[in-house]
This record gives sequence, C-alpha cells and structure tokens, in this order.
Amino acid sequence: MTTSESESESEGQAAGGTPREVPPLMKAAWEAATTEPDPLAALGASRALVGLLSTWEAHLVGEAVAAGATWEVIGGTVGVSRQAAWERFHGDVHEFRRRVKSDVQELRNRHRQEMIELRGSIKSEARKRGRHGH
Repeated sequence: MTTSESESESEGQAAGGTPREVPPLMKAAWEAATTEPDPLAALGASRALVGLLSTWEAHLVGEAVAAGATWEVIGGTVGVSRQAAWERFHGDVHEFRRRVKSDVQELRNRHRQEMIELRGSIKSEARKRGRHGH
C-alpha cells in the first residue's frame, strides 16, 4: 500500500477511492459520546458505538475478503489468528457475498430489461420513420 493509498483510506475511503458511507446512527453515537456533557449519557453512547463499530468492522472484513485478502492477513490486522478471524467473521462475509451477488443479479436483470425496452423503442421509432418517408 502506498502512502497516498493509506492516507485516503484513513480519511474514510475504500480501496477503490470511493468514500465509505458512515451510517447516521454511528455518526450520532460518536457525536453523543464525544460532546455529551453528562458522563453517563456519553458512556451509554460509547457502548452503543462499540456495537456499531463491531458491525462496521465486519463490513470492512467483507470488503477485504472481496478484494482478495486472506484470513491470515485479516487476522493479523485485527490481532488474532487466521482461524480466530475466520470463526469471528466468516458468517458476516458469507452474508456480504450473498448480498453482493444478489445486487449484481438485480443490476443484470435491470440492464437486460432496459436493453429490451430500448430495442423496442428503436424499432418503434424506425417503423414510424419508415411510414412517414423520413
């Protein structure tokens, strides 16, 4: 990883350069945990943030696996063994892959339908022009 890649990723960008969308609930929990004057309210927000960060971490592992990272590298990054990383995250990664495949299939179907509609529109326009001698 180059310095510019690590800098862009530390600023909340995915490896492809696309900014990651931080969930609004996570933003709100962070804001409350860091600005709430009541320490008990800030503590409660901090606990909520821990749970949200766990979900965020699983999402990032899914991205890493999709990008080709091995369980050994992922484990090393989070400070556990390859096996511990797999046990902790493989279910989330499986779900991430299932959603990606579903989204891709949906996009393919939409593209296919749009192409059918476009062909029909072009044929219809060609017939109209043919009747009018254009």
